[in-house]
Amino acid sequence: MSLDTDLLKIEVLDSGDGTPRVREPDLEGCFGRGLYLVRELADEFGVIEHSPGKTVWAVCKVAVGRDTEHPVT
Repeated sequence: MSLDTDLLKIEVLDSGDGTPRVREPDLEGCFGRGLYLVRELADEFGVIEHSPGKTVWAVCKVAVGRDTEHPVT
């Protein structure tokens, strides 16, 4: 994770096979919600393929107070 002014960037490295895709969650299922949640919560997201695996990243705009070092919670 990194914070640059008003942008929070989160990256997760996954060494597994396959390309992540957004799925509509199955109300009865116990998996397949991760990238769906990222899409719904983030302002931007994407996948960087590499060998082995991939990195999924997301960027969220955050509100900052007068103290720009700490986001408003």
